[in-house]
Amino acid sequence: MMMKKMTLRGKITILTIGLVIVVGVIAGYFLLRDPLVFKEKEVEVEINENFDALKNIEEVRDGDIKDVKVDDSNVNYDKLGEYQLVYQYHDEEYSITINVVDTTKPKFDIVDLDLDLGMKIDPASMATNIKDATKTKVQFKEEYDFSQEGVIDVVVQVIDEGGNITEKKGKVNLVKDDQAPKISELPVITIVKGNTIDYNQGVTISDNRDPNPTLNIDSSQVDINKVGTYIAVYTVSDRSGNKIEKKRKIKVVENTTIGHNEQNGEKIVNLTFDDGPSANTQKILEILDRYNVKATFFVTGNNQAYNHLIKAAHDKGHTIALHTYCHDYPKIYASTSAYFDDLTKVGNMVKDLIGHVSKYVRFPGGASNTVSRKYCPGIMSVLSKELIARGYQYYDWNVDSTDASGNNVPVSKIVANATNSNANNINILFHDTAAKSTTVQALPAIIENYLSRGYRFEAINDSSFVPHQKVNN
Repeated sequence: MMMKKMTLRGKITILTIGLVIVVGVIAGYFLLRDPLVFKEKEVEVEINENFDALKNIEEVRDGDIKDVKVDDSNVNYDKLGEYQLVYQYHDEEYSITINVVDTTKPKFDIVDLDLDLGMKIDPASMATNIKDATKTKVQFKEEYDFSQEGVIDVVVQVIDEGGNITEKKGKVNLVKDDQAPKISELPVITIVKGNTIDYNQGVTISDNRDPNPTLNIDSSQVDINKVGTYIAVYTVSDRSGNKIEKKRKIKVVENTTIGHNEQNGEKIVNLTFDDGPSANTQKILEILDRYNVKATFFVTGNNQAYNHLIKAAHDKGHTIALHTYCHDYPKIYASTSAYFDDLTKVGNMVKDLIGHVSKYVRFPGGASNTVSRKYCPGIMSVLSKELIARGYQYYDWNVDSTDASGNNVPVSKIVANATNSNANNINILFHDTAAKSTTVQALPAIIENYLSRGYRFEAINDSSFVPHQKVNN
Protein backbone atom coordinates (compact mmCIF):
# COMPACT_ATOMS: atom_id res chain seq x y z
CA MET A 1 0.00 0.00 0.00
CA MET A 2 1.54 3.34 -0.99
CA MET A 3 1.84 6.15 1.71
CA LYS A 4 0.48 9.47 0.75
CA LYS A 5 3.08 12.12 0.01
CA MET A 6 3.39 14.66 2.90
CA THR A 7 1.95 17.99 1.97
CA LEU A 8 3.77 21.24 2.47
CA ARG A 9 1.29 22.16 5.17
CA GLY A 10 2.16 19.04 7.12
CA LYS A 11 5.83 19.74 6.88
CA ILE A 12 5.33 23.23 8.19
CA THR A 13 3.25 21.94 11.07
CA ILE A 14 5.89 19.48 12.11
CA LEU A 15 8.63 22.10 11.93
CA THR A 16 6.52 24.46 13.97
CA ILE A 17 5.92 21.89 16.68
CA GLY A 18 9.63 21.05 16.80
CA LEU A 19 10.58 24.67 17.05
CA VAL A 20 8.11 25.17 19.87
CA ILE A 21 9.61 22.22 21.73
CA VAL A 22 13.17 23.49 21.31
CA VAL A 23 12.21 26.98 22.40
CA GLY A 24 10.38 25.53 25.39
CA VAL A 25 13.37 23.43 26.42
CA ILE A 26 15.71 26.38 26.11
CA ALA A 27 13.34 28.63 28.00
CA GLY A 28 12.88 26.00 30.70
CA TYR A 29 16.61 25.65 31.07
CA PHE A 30 17.05 29.35 31.62
CA LEU A 31 14.01 29.59 33.82
CA LEU A 32 14.76 26.55 36.01
CA ARG A 33 18.54 26.63 36.32
CA ASP A 34 20.07 27.59 39.70
CA PRO A 35 21.03 31.24 39.86
CA LEU A 36 24.14 30.37 41.94
CA VAL A 37 27.01 28.59 40.28
CA PHE A 38 29.43 27.01 42.80
CA LYS A 39 33.07 26.23 42.22
CA GLU A 40 32.60 23.10 44.33
CA LYS A 41 29.46 21.45 45.63
CA GLU A 42 31.50 19.35 48.07
CA VAL A 43 34.33 21.10 49.90
CA GLU A 44 37.01 19.79 52.24
CA VAL A 45 38.00 22.14 55.06
CA GLU A 46 40.90 21.45 57.44
CA ILE A 47 39.76 21.32 61.04
CA ASN A 48 40.01 24.58 62.96
CA GLU A 49 40.51 26.55 59.73
CA ASN A 50 38.18 29.21 58.30
CA PHE A 51 36.20 28.77 55.10
CA ASP A 52 35.17 31.75 52.96
CA ALA A 53 31.83 30.56 51.61
CA LEU A 54 31.33 33.50 49.23
CA LYS A 55 34.58 32.75 47.44
CA ASN A 56 33.12 29.36 46.55
CA ILE A 57 30.55 31.10 44.31
CA GLU A 58 31.63 31.06 40.67
CA GLU A 59 28.75 33.18 39.36
CA VAL A 60 25.49 34.76 40.39
CA ARG A 61 23.24 34.59 37.31
CA ASP A 62 21.23 37.69 36.73
CA GLY A 63 22.08 39.08 40.13
CA ASP A 64 24.71 40.41 42.54
CA ILE A 65 26.78 38.40 45.03
CA LYS A 66 26.05 41.11 47.59
CA ASP A 67 22.52 39.73 47.79
CA VAL A 68 23.75 36.27 48.80
CA LYS A 69 23.69 35.39 52.49
CA VAL A 70 25.55 32.47 54.08
CA ASP A 71 24.22 30.34 56.94
CA ASP A 72 26.93 28.07 58.36
CA SER A 73 25.42 27.76 61.83
CA ASN A 74 25.17 23.99 61.39
CA VAL A 75 28.83 23.67 60.48
CA ASN A 76 31.33 22.94 63.29
CA TYR A 77 34.76 23.71 61.92
CA ASP A 78 36.32 22.43 65.14
CA LYS A 79 34.98 18.89 64.79
CA LEU A 80 35.46 16.29 62.11
CA GLY A 81 32.32 15.49 60.14
CA GLU A 82 30.04 16.21 57.18
CA TYR A 83 27.87 19.30 57.33
CA GLN A 84 25.50 21.26 55.10
CA LEU A 85 26.27 24.93 54.47
CA VAL A 86 23.28 26.96 53.24
CA TYR A 87 23.26 29.93 50.85
CA GLN A 88 20.20 32.18 50.84
CA TYR A 89 19.37 34.12 47.68
CA HIS A 90 16.04 35.76 46.77
CA ASP A 91 14.18 33.74 49.44
CA GLU A 92 15.56 30.47 48.10
CA GLU A 93 18.11 28.19 49.76
CA TYR A 94 20.97 26.34 48.10
CA SER A 95 23.35 24.05 49.95
CA ILE A 96 26.77 22.53 49.55
CA THR A 97 28.49 19.82 51.60
CA ILE A 98 31.34 20.75 53.95
CA ASN A 99 33.65 17.93 55.00
CA VAL A 100 35.74 18.98 58.02
CA VAL A 101 38.88 16.85 57.80
CA ASP A 102 42.21 16.39 59.56
CA THR A 103 45.10 15.68 57.23
CA THR A 104 47.97 16.83 59.49
CA LYS A 105 50.00 14.29 61.43
CA PRO A 106 50.38 14.73 65.19
CA LYS A 107 53.58 16.09 66.67
CA PHE A 108 55.08 14.85 69.94
CA ASP A 109 58.29 14.28 71.88
CA ILE A 110 59.46 10.83 72.90
CA VAL A 111 60.60 10.05 76.46
CA ASP A 112 62.51 6.91 77.39
CA LEU A 113 61.26 4.99 80.42
CA ASP A 114 63.23 3.64 83.36
CA LEU A 115 60.85 1.34 85.23
CA ASP A 116 60.83 -1.54 87.64
CA LEU A 117 60.22 -5.03 86.35
CA GLY A 118 56.55 -5.94 86.69
CA MET A 119 55.23 -2.38 86.48
CA LYS A 120 52.51 -1.57 83.98
CA ILE A 121 54.06 0.05 80.93
CA ASP A 122 51.85 2.72 79.42
CA PRO A 123 52.92 3.94 75.96
CA ALA A 124 51.15 7.23 76.72
CA SER A 125 53.82 8.01 79.32
CA MET A 126 56.43 7.98 76.55
CA ALA A 127 54.66 10.56 74.37
CA THR A 128 54.83 14.11 75.72
CA ASN A 129 53.99 17.55 74.35
CA ILE A 130 51.47 16.07 71.90
CA LYS A 131 50.17 18.68 69.45
CA ASP A 132 47.24 17.94 67.15
CA ALA A 133 43.93 19.49 66.16
CA THR A 134 41.94 16.45 67.29
CA LYS A 135 41.98 13.94 70.09
CA THR A 136 44.79 11.44 69.94
CA LYS A 137 45.54 7.99 71.26
CA VAL A 138 48.95 6.51 71.96
CA GLN A 139 49.92 2.91 71.40
CA PHE A 140 52.88 0.68 70.72
CA LYS A 141 53.29 -0.25 67.08
CA GLU A 142 53.44 -3.92 68.08
CA GLU A 143 53.40 -6.11 71.15
CA TYR A 144 56.66 -6.21 73.09
CA ASP A 145 57.95 -8.61 75.72
CA PHE A 146 58.37 -6.68 78.97
CA SER A 147 58.85 -9.73 81.17
CA GLN A 148 62.65 -9.60 81.37
CA GLU A 149 65.21 -7.14 82.69
CA GLY A 150 67.03 -5.05 80.15
CA VAL A 151 66.55 -2.35 77.53
CA ILE A 152 63.78 -2.88 74.96
CA ASP A 153 63.61 -0.81 71.77
CA VAL A 154 60.03 0.21 71.02
CA VAL A 155 58.08 2.24 68.47
CA VAL A 156 55.41 4.56 69.83
CA GLN A 157 52.52 5.66 67.63
CA VAL A 158 50.34 8.71 68.13
CA ILE A 159 47.12 8.48 66.11
CA ASP A 160 44.62 11.31 65.71
CA GLU A 161 40.91 11.20 64.91
CA GLY A 162 41.66 11.76 61.23
CA GLY A 163 43.66 8.55 61.12
CA ASN A 164 47.00 10.31 60.77
CA ILE A 165 49.86 8.44 62.45
CA THR A 166 53.23 9.67 63.71
CA GLU A 167 55.82 7.16 64.90
CA LYS A 168 58.93 7.60 67.03
CA LYS A 169 61.45 5.19 68.45
CA GLY A 170 62.13 4.96 72.18
CA LYS A 171 63.63 2.74 74.86
CA VAL A 172 62.19 1.03 77.93
CA ASN A 173 64.72 0.09 80.61
CA LEU A 174 63.42 -2.54 83.05
CA VAL A 175 65.19 -3.12 86.36
CA LYS A 176 64.35 -5.66 89.04
CA ASP A 177 63.91 -3.79 92.34
CA ASP A 178 63.90 -5.78 95.57
CA GLN A 179 65.24 -3.02 97.86
CA ALA A 180 62.88 -1.61 100.49
CA PRO A 181 62.31 2.15 100.86
CA LYS A 182 63.89 4.17 103.66
CA ILE A 183 62.25 6.20 106.41
CA SER A 184 63.91 8.63 108.78
CA GLU A 185 64.12 8.15 112.52
CA LEU A 186 60.79 9.00 114.11
CA PRO A 187 61.17 11.10 117.25
CA VAL A 188 58.48 11.01 119.89
CA ILE A 189 55.55 13.35 119.29
CA THR A 190 54.24 15.06 122.43
CA ILE A 191 50.89 16.80 122.36
CA VAL A 192 48.53 18.24 124.90
CA LYS A 193 45.41 16.15 125.49
CA GLY A 194 42.63 17.04 123.07
CA ASN A 195 44.82 18.74 120.49
CA THR A 196 45.44 17.57 116.94
CA ILE A 197 48.56 15.75 115.78
CA ASP A 198 50.67 16.35 112.71
CA TYR A 199 51.82 12.79 112.17
CA ASN A 200 54.04 13.88 109.26
CA GLN A 201 56.29 16.13 111.33
CA GLY A 202 59.92 15.17 111.03
CA VAL A 203 59.21 12.35 108.56
CA THR A 204 61.41 11.85 105.50
CA ILE A 205 60.96 8.93 103.12
CA SER A 206 62.96 7.88 100.06
CA ASP A 207 63.52 4.97 97.72
CA ASN A 208 66.33 3.85 95.44
CA ARG A 209 63.97 3.62 92.41
CA ASP A 210 60.61 5.12 93.18
CA PRO A 211 60.65 8.95 93.27
CA ASN A 212 57.30 8.99 95.08
CA PRO A 213 57.04 6.12 97.56
CA THR A 214 53.76 5.88 99.46
CA LEU A 215 53.51 6.57 103.19
CA ASN A 216 50.67 5.05 105.19
CA ILE A 217 50.22 5.96 108.87
CA ASP A 218 48.12 3.75 111.13
CA SER A 219 47.13 5.86 114.13
CA SER A 220 44.11 3.79 115.08
CA GLN A 221 45.59 2.98 118.50
CA VAL A 222 46.19 6.64 119.45
CA ASP A 223 43.64 8.33 121.72
CA ILE A 224 44.36 12.07 121.76
CA ASN A 225 41.74 12.57 124.47
CA LYS A 226 43.43 10.34 127.02
CA VAL A 227 46.81 10.86 128.68
CA GLY A 228 49.24 8.09 127.84
CA THR A 229 51.90 6.80 125.47
CA TYR A 230 50.71 5.26 122.22
CA ILE A 231 52.17 3.72 119.09
CA ALA A 232 51.53 4.82 115.51
CA VAL A 233 52.73 2.52 112.72
CA TYR A 234 54.38 4.04 109.65
CA THR A 235 54.57 1.90 106.48
CA VAL A 236 56.36 3.03 103.33
CA SER A 237 55.76 1.16 100.07
CA ASP A 238 57.48 1.61 96.73
CA ARG A 239 56.04 1.01 93.26
CA SER A 240 57.49 -2.53 93.18
CA GLY A 241 55.71 -3.52 96.37
CA ASN A 242 58.74 -3.38 98.67
CA LYS A 243 57.86 -2.14 102.16
CA ILE A 244 59.39 -0.90 105.38
CA GLU A 245 57.60 -0.43 108.70
CA LYS A 246 58.50 1.67 111.74
CA LYS A 247 56.74 2.47 114.97
CA ARG A 248 56.52 5.89 116.55
CA LYS A 249 55.69 6.87 120.12
CA ILE A 250 52.94 9.41 120.61
CA LYS A 251 52.78 10.95 124.09
CA VAL A 252 49.56 12.63 125.15
CA VAL A 253 50.09 14.86 128.18
CA GLU A 254 47.86 16.84 130.49
CA ASN A 255 46.75 20.28 129.43
CA THR A 256 49.11 22.19 131.72
CA THR A 257 50.81 25.40 130.70
CA ILE A 258 54.53 25.73 131.36
CA GLY A 259 55.50 28.81 133.36
CA HIS A 260 53.50 31.95 134.14
CA ASN A 261 52.87 35.06 132.08
CA GLU A 262 52.40 37.40 135.03
CA GLN A 263 55.18 38.99 137.09
CA ASN A 264 55.47 37.66 140.63
CA GLY A 265 56.93 39.35 143.71
CA GLU A 266 60.35 37.70 143.51
CA LYS A 267 63.35 39.44 141.95
CA ILE A 268 64.64 36.93 139.41
CA VAL A 269 66.85 37.36 136.34
CA ASN A 270 67.00 34.86 133.48
CA LEU A 271 70.17 35.31 131.42
CA THR A 272 69.44 33.84 127.98
CA PHE A 273 71.91 33.29 125.14
CA ASP A 274 70.77 32.66 121.55
CA ASP A 275 72.58 31.16 118.54
CA GLY A 276 75.25 29.11 120.34
CA PRO A 277 77.28 27.12 120.91
CA SER A 278 80.34 29.02 119.76
CA ALA A 279 83.97 29.79 120.53
CA ASN A 280 82.67 32.11 123.28
CA THR A 281 80.50 29.54 125.08
CA GLN A 282 83.36 28.29 127.24
CA LYS A 283 84.17 31.85 128.35
CA ILE A 284 80.52 32.46 129.25
CA LEU A 285 80.40 29.24 131.28
CA GLU A 286 83.52 30.26 133.18
CA ILE A 287 81.98 33.64 134.09
CA LEU A 288 78.76 31.98 135.24
CA ASP A 289 80.78 29.57 137.36
CA ARG A 290 82.72 32.46 138.89
CA TYR A 291 79.51 34.09 140.13
CA ASN A 292 77.73 30.78 140.75
CA VAL A 293 74.71 31.79 138.63
CA LYS A 294 72.70 29.78 136.16
CA ALA A 295 71.61 30.74 132.66
CA THR A 296 69.71 29.40 129.63
CA PHE A 297 71.17 28.61 126.20
CA PHE A 298 68.82 28.62 123.18
CA VAL A 299 70.98 26.54 120.86
CA THR A 300 71.16 25.94 117.10
CA GLY A 301 72.63 23.26 114.86
CA ASN A 302 74.89 25.66 112.99
CA ASN A 303 78.15 25.22 114.89
CA GLN A 304 78.28 21.59 115.93
CA ALA A 305 82.03 21.59 116.42
CA TYR A 306 81.20 23.15 119.80
CA ASN A 307 78.31 20.83 120.68
CA HIS A 308 80.32 19.31 123.53
CA LEU A 309 79.79 22.65 125.32
CA ILE A 310 76.03 22.08 125.22
CA LYS A 311 76.51 18.97 127.30
CA ALA A 312 79.00 20.79 129.52
CA ALA A 313 76.48 23.57 130.17
CA HIS A 314 73.76 21.04 130.93
CA ASP A 315 76.01 19.16 133.34
CA LYS A 316 76.70 22.43 135.19
CA GLY A 317 72.97 22.94 135.80
CA HIS A 318 72.24 25.43 133.03
CA THR A 319 69.09 25.00 130.92
CA ILE A 320 69.45 23.91 127.31
CA ALA A 321 66.60 25.28 125.20
CA LEU A 322 65.76 25.14 121.50
CA HIS A 323 66.25 28.03 119.08
CA THR A 324 66.50 26.58 115.57
CA TYR A 325 68.50 24.00 113.67
CA CYS A 326 69.40 26.03 110.57
CA HIS A 327 68.39 29.62 111.48
CA ASP A 328 67.46 30.15 107.83
CA TYR A 329 64.36 32.36 107.91
CA PRO A 330 63.09 31.58 104.36
CA LYS A 331 63.36 27.88 105.14
CA ILE A 332 61.96 27.63 108.65
CA TYR A 333 59.15 30.13 108.09
CA ALA A 334 58.10 28.70 104.73
CA SER A 335 55.23 26.81 106.39
CA THR A 336 54.08 25.40 109.71
CA SER A 337 55.40 21.95 108.81
CA ALA A 338 58.76 23.44 107.76
CA TYR A 339 59.10 25.13 111.15
CA PHE A 340 58.30 21.97 113.11
CA ASP A 341 60.61 19.89 110.93
CA ASP A 342 63.43 22.27 111.86
CA LEU A 343 62.42 22.20 115.53
CA THR A 344 62.42 18.40 115.48
CA LYS A 345 65.96 18.38 114.11
CA VAL A 346 67.37 20.67 116.79
CA GLY A 347 65.37 18.78 119.42
CA ASN A 348 66.88 15.47 118.33
CA MET A 349 70.35 17.01 118.34
CA VAL A 350 69.85 18.19 121.91
CA LYS A 351 68.42 14.83 122.96
CA ASP A 352 71.56 13.08 121.70
CA LEU A 353 73.64 15.38 123.91
CA ILE A 354 71.65 15.67 127.15
CA GLY A 355 69.23 12.73 126.96
CA HIS A 356 65.93 14.56 126.43
CA VAL A 357 64.21 17.04 124.13
CA SER A 358 63.89 20.44 125.74
CA LYS A 359 60.39 21.94 126.06
CA TYR A 360 61.65 25.54 126.07
CA VAL A 361 61.80 27.36 122.72
CA ARG A 362 62.68 30.78 121.33
CA PHE A 363 61.52 31.68 117.83
CA PRO A 364 64.21 33.11 115.53
CA GLY A 365 63.47 36.83 115.62
CA GLY A 366 61.04 36.30 118.49
CA ALA A 367 57.28 35.78 118.29
CA SER A 368 56.85 39.43 117.31
CA ASN A 369 59.03 39.21 114.17
CA THR A 370 57.52 40.46 110.90
CA VAL A 371 60.14 39.14 108.49
CA SER A 372 58.30 35.80 108.50
CA ARG A 373 55.42 37.52 106.70
CA LYS A 374 57.54 37.54 103.51
CA TYR A 375 57.58 33.75 103.48
CA CYS A 376 54.22 32.79 105.01
CA PRO A 377 51.67 35.44 106.03
CA GLY A 378 50.10 34.73 109.41
CA ILE A 379 52.51 31.95 110.36
CA MET A 380 53.50 33.39 113.75
CA SER A 381 49.84 33.55 114.80
CA VAL A 382 49.62 29.83 114.10
CA LEU A 383 53.00 28.80 115.52
CA SER A 384 52.60 30.71 118.78
CA LYS A 385 49.49 28.64 119.55
CA GLU A 386 50.52 25.35 117.95
CA LEU A 387 53.84 25.24 119.81
CA ILE A 388 52.08 25.34 123.17
CA ALA A 389 49.48 22.83 121.98
CA ARG A 390 52.32 20.40 121.31
CA GLY A 391 53.63 20.64 124.87
CA TYR A 392 56.30 23.32 124.40
CA GLN A 393 56.57 26.88 125.71
CA TYR A 394 58.14 29.79 123.86
CA TYR A 395 60.08 32.64 125.44
CA ASP A 396 60.58 36.15 124.14
CA TRP A 397 62.37 38.68 126.37
CA ASN A 398 61.58 41.87 128.27
CA VAL A 399 65.12 43.23 128.25
CA ASP A 400 67.30 43.45 125.14
CA SER A 401 71.06 43.83 125.57
CA THR A 402 71.13 45.04 121.91
CA ASP A 403 74.27 43.00 121.27
CA ALA A 404 72.60 41.86 118.01
CA SER A 405 72.69 45.40 116.60
CA GLY A 406 76.21 44.76 115.30
CA ASN A 407 79.54 43.15 116.03
CA ASN A 408 81.71 44.60 118.80
CA VAL A 409 78.92 46.69 120.30
CA PRO A 410 80.59 48.77 123.03
CA VAL A 411 80.66 47.05 126.41
CA SER A 412 79.22 50.13 128.09
CA LYS A 413 76.21 50.12 125.78
CA ILE A 414 75.51 46.43 126.40
CA VAL A 415 75.78 46.90 130.16
CA ALA A 416 73.52 49.96 130.14
CA ASN A 417 70.81 48.30 128.00
CA ALA A 418 70.93 45.00 129.90
CA THR A 419 70.56 46.65 133.34
CA ASN A 420 67.93 49.30 132.64
CA SER A 421 64.97 47.31 133.97
CA ASN A 422 63.42 47.41 137.43
CA ALA A 423 60.87 44.66 136.78
CA ASN A 424 60.71 41.81 139.26
CA ASN A 425 61.04 39.06 136.65
CA ILE A 426 63.61 39.86 133.98
CA ASN A 427 64.50 37.85 130.87
CA ILE A 428 67.54 39.32 129.10
CA LEU A 429 68.38 38.59 125.45
CA PHE A 430 72.06 37.97 124.66
CA HIS A 431 73.77 36.20 121.76
CA ASP A 432 76.42 33.52 121.94
CA THR A 433 78.45 33.67 118.72
CA ALA A 434 82.13 34.08 117.95
CA ALA A 435 81.53 37.71 116.94
CA LYS A 436 80.07 38.71 120.33
CA SER A 437 83.26 39.13 122.34
CA THR A 438 81.99 42.37 123.92
CA THR A 439 78.96 40.47 125.24
CA VAL A 440 81.37 38.23 127.14
CA GLN A 441 83.24 41.26 128.42
CA ALA A 442 80.02 42.96 129.59
CA LEU A 443 78.63 39.93 131.40
CA PRO A 444 80.44 40.33 134.78
CA ALA A 445 79.27 43.92 135.20
CA ILE A 446 75.68 42.95 134.37
CA ILE A 447 75.67 40.10 136.89
CA GLU A 448 77.21 42.30 139.59
CA ASN A 449 74.66 45.04 138.94
CA TYR A 450 71.67 42.77 139.49
CA LEU A 451 73.23 41.02 142.48
CA SER A 452 73.78 44.37 144.12
CA ARG A 453 70.11 45.18 143.60
CA GLY A 454 68.91 42.03 145.33
CA TYR A 455 68.14 39.84 142.33
CA ARG A 456 68.96 36.18 142.03
CA PHE A 457 69.72 34.36 138.80
CA GLU A 458 67.90 31.26 137.60
CA ALA A 459 67.95 29.06 134.54
CA ILE A 460 64.53 28.80 132.90
CA ASN A 461 62.36 26.06 134.38
CA ASP A 462 58.68 25.06 134.38
CA SER A 463 57.91 27.75 136.97
CA SER A 464 59.75 30.64 135.30
CA PHE A 465 58.22 33.88 134.07
CA VAL A 466 57.31 33.58 130.37
CA PRO A 467 57.61 36.89 128.50
CA HIS A 468 55.41 36.89 125.37
CA GLN A 469 55.59 39.81 122.97
CA LYS A 470 52.74 40.86 120.69
CA VAL A 471 52.46 38.63 117.64
CA ASN A 472 52.59 40.81 114.50
CA ASN A 473 52.21 38.16 111.79
